[in-house]
Amino acid sequence: MTQSQLSKVWFVVSALLLYYALNSWVVAQGGEEIFGAKLVMKARVPAVMIAIPICSILLALTSLIGRVYAFRGGSQWHERIPVVGFDAIDTGSREGRVYQGAMIVVFSLLPAIALVYFWCTFLSATVMLNDGKKDPGANVWDWSQLRTLNDPARICTDFHKELADPCIGNATVLPGLEPTIFGALTLAGIVALAMHWRAMATGQRQQLPPITTRRR
Repeated sequence: MTQSQLSKVWFVVSALLLYYALNSWVVAQGGEEIFGAKLVMKARVPAVMIAIPICSILLALTSLIGRVYAFRGGSQWHERIPVVGFDAIDTGSREGRVYQGAMIVVFSLLPAIALVYFWCTFLSATVMLNDGKKDPGANVWDWSQLRTLNDPARICTDFHKELADPCIGNATVLPGLEPTIFGALTLAGIVALAMHWRAMATGQRQQLPPITTRRR
């Protein structure tokens, strides 16, 4: 692919990431989806729970694409950021550098910050085991509670014990298993993001020293 083609692919994936992250954040704040995004759950906790793996995967993809572009870019940092919305732009000018910096913040940094918020909301939510006791306090990381893959626990947006169904705005959660999978995906996304920003800052691949052998 050419640099122009990589820019377009990076923009498409990054725009999808930003769109989904913003929609999930808006729903988590009690708002309505932007442009009626149907992939976002209506309740706050289920919305952020689903957003974690989706945003992690998209963040990893856009970071890897951006990293490839950075390695093929110029000698300055602003030349190593995909150009969005223009066939050509003088990235070395003052306004060009501001534009490039804004694009990397909006399409790369903001979704990563949103991912942190999603994790905080997910880990602070009330978890109720689906054992008929309707008691809160189960630990989402507790593997011992994973007794079945068929609805072992519920994670709640709100919990009111006096109600017949106390776990309001809930979603099924697999204690231990799902948080571990989500954590692995998020770690992959953060590592890819760090590699992208390192390539953008330095523009150099990390090369191993050559192996030499001595003749006897």
